[in-house]
Amino acid sequence: MKNGMLKEIDWKYLGALLANEGDDDQADFLKSFVKECKSWGTFHQAEMQLAGVNAKLTDDEKELLAMIGYQGE
Repeated sequence: MKNGMLKEIDWKYLGALLANEGDDDQADFLKSFVKECKSWGTFHQAEMQLAGVNAKLTDDEKELLAMIGYQGE
């Protein structure tokens, strides 16, 4: 059992489900993810975790995800 869960999580399936939800649910998910990362003690720990994720993404995936951080005029 991990984090109180009795079964392993199928992350690919969960990602596919999330991709087909509305932007409110997707934003709630990402806000919760960020909040949890920021609870780890230092900002550096979260940066290092995300750097590890970044290293596993393709350039195409990074390009699309860049929209999450886009700040327009």
